[in-house]
Amino acid sequence: MLSITRGVSQEILEKSIIIAAHPDDEVLWFSSILDNVNEVVVCYLGSESNPWWGVGRRKSLAEYPIKNISSFNIDQSDVFDVADWQNPVITDYGLEIANNNFPNRKEKYIKNCDELKQRLEKQLDGYRNVFTHNPWGEYGHEEHVQVYRVVKGLQNKMGFTLWYSNYVSNKSFKLMLNHIDRLRFEYVTFNTNKALARAIKELYKKNKCWTWYEDWEWFKEELFIKEVSQEERKKRGRPFPTNYFKFEPSSSYYSVVRGAMTKLTKETLRKLGLEITRLRYEKVVSLHPGTKSQGEALLSWLVEPFLLKPDEPMPNSHTQYWDCFQIARTFLDLGYSVDVIDAGNRTFYPKKHYSFFIGHRSNFDRIAGLLKGDCVKIAHLDTAHWIFNNHSTYQRKLELQQRRGVTIKESHRLIELNLAIENADYAVTYGNQFTLDTYRYAKKPLFRVPISTCALFPWPENKNYGACRSNFIWFGSHGFVHKGLDLVLEAFAEMPDYHLYVCCQLRREKDFVKAYYKELYQTPNIHPIGWVDVDGHEFTEIVNKCLGLVYASCSEAGGGSVIACMHAGLIPLVSYESSVDVDDFGVVLKDNSINTIQNTVQMVSNFPAEQLQQMARKAWEFARANHTREKFAEEYKKTVLSIMGKAETKNLERVAESYKSRTETSTAQSHSI
Repeated sequence: MLSITRGVSQEILEKSIIIAAHPDDEVLWFSSILDNVNEVVVCYLGSESNPWWGVGRRKSLAEYPIKNISSFNIDQSDVFDVADWQNPVITDYGLEIANNNFPNRKEKYIKNCDELKQRLEKQLDGYRNVFTHNPWGEYGHEEHVQVYRVVKGLQNKMGFTLWYSNYVSNKSFKLMLNHIDRLRFEYVTFNTNKALARAIKELYKKNKCWTWYEDWEWFKEELFIKEVSQEERKKRGRPFPTNYFKFEPSSSYYSVVRGAMTKLTKETLRKLGLEITRLRYEKVVSLHPGTKSQGEALLSWLVEPFLLKPDEPMPNSHTQYWDCFQIARTFLDLGYSVDVIDAGNRTFYPKKHYSFFIGHRSNFDRIAGLLKGDCVKIAHLDTAHWIFNNHSTYQRKLELQQRRGVTIKESHRLIELNLAIENADYAVTYGNQFTLDTYRYAKKPLFRVPISTCALFPWPENKNYGACRSNFIWFGSHGFVHKGLDLVLEAFAEMPDYHLYVCCQLRREKDFVKAYYKELYQTPNIHPIGWVDVDGHEFTEIVNKCLGLVYASCSEAGGGSVIACMHAGLIPLVSYESSVDVDDFGVVLKDNSINTIQNTVQMVSNFPAEQLQQMARKAWEFARANHTREKFAEEYKKTVLSIMGKAETKNLERVAESYKSRTETSTAQSHSI
């Protein structure tokens, strides 16, 4: 129910409309009247700089609790903070752009003004009261000012009453003073609708497109201001109340700046032969078994799982955290004390006599060289060999360059140069024969353990495989070219009858998104979802309407994303290099060409629904039987016991050989006497 605090007539809401610049502006600056106006229109939706906003905004508007909201679906010009707010210059299209480093954005800003005029002249026809942004853009946003300028320019022609908000910040204060010094005003006051506002905020946050402060608290009241006629401006002395707040770039902005500065500092110091390591990486966590220790083991991988507070959950974004924790637990269960360090620890120097060293490939060489000769050194390898991996990832980028005429700087997955396998006595790796084969040259004993999973899913009993046969998912982490997203996008762009749901952190690789903007955001059958939590409801909703996963990676060790999708009941269509056994419930691509991906998708999609259900069931059962935390713990313990047995045998052989050598030497000396 609308609450009017100054006895204002309801007439100001008759034939009324809100014109907001971006999704979330309508709830930030107009919450008091949001559910009382006849219509809400949002001008700008997409963003080339932040394309995931467009995806989230569309989803949010589709789920919006008020059904009278719509959008012009214009891409914003991304000109935020490029005007000179200390000396702002008003123009017909908004504010003069002072920063000339973005000429394309200025051109888009001016073009958007012309489009808005055309769209709003039609949209505002018949409305009596129009609510929109104020002339200073609330906290100081160039596109808010632009929307006001366009609406204001149509007022005399169309005869509506124009109302704007009373919000102002330290950034926009000077422009506000310039404006109110010349005019006279009337205003009305309403109570903000905090309950509705918070609910809509949560909707935007869920869809990853809330662009304002996380801890924003709405004012109790907000005012809407009407500029009165020229004759009345001569009257003086009436107050001008505002909702004033201090505006600062969000914490996420500062974290990006800090990250960039940290990276720059590290690179600069590294050129000088120096290195910065975080104190967290330099910690040593010592764990002790419940009984008398049989010896000492050193684990070099991740220290983070061992620094959690008692009430903190284990990170679930990757299997590595739990796997690392379980490796330590295995040696504790076998009676060994365990020291845990991070693989990024470049200052650690062993002060104990370790019986076992279990090390991630990073830093393995350095630490192995510091340990005594009788220490059993076990390399934990979670990728294919770095030479194969790095060659393959650059080969993919070269093929993309030749195919599309574009060079993408990132989007690869490079493994640091190391001699882990050469310095190891034994090696444990994820994946199948593909991954193992990249290490066989070293002629070291290799042990394969199954990768675990971050989430388990019940079998989807009610899934309609006939209905979902044309829907597929691409699910993976960063390194999109390495993992074949470019190939899959190109394949589906030419198959309009088949739908692809892209689940990954698109914002992490802006070069890739720019190169594939058309496929991602302008192709109706391709749906850029963004990052999803495998434990979340959204992931379950997506996989339940999809038939399978299409994953054409060029180098993996166990394909954790493939395993996760098999757990969710999806049929795997994967490259050989994904390093996942798919038996008869999936398809290994004969090559990673676009044509092969298309043919495979179409072939599997045309299988009978009963066969598709059987394949999906087998994939789910295989994942349940072979890729769980319990299975990893079981197989890893078997592997360690096997290594201990082999190491003991080797040790006995060394003792016997030493004894034989001493005996032969003694006999020879006896004969010489």
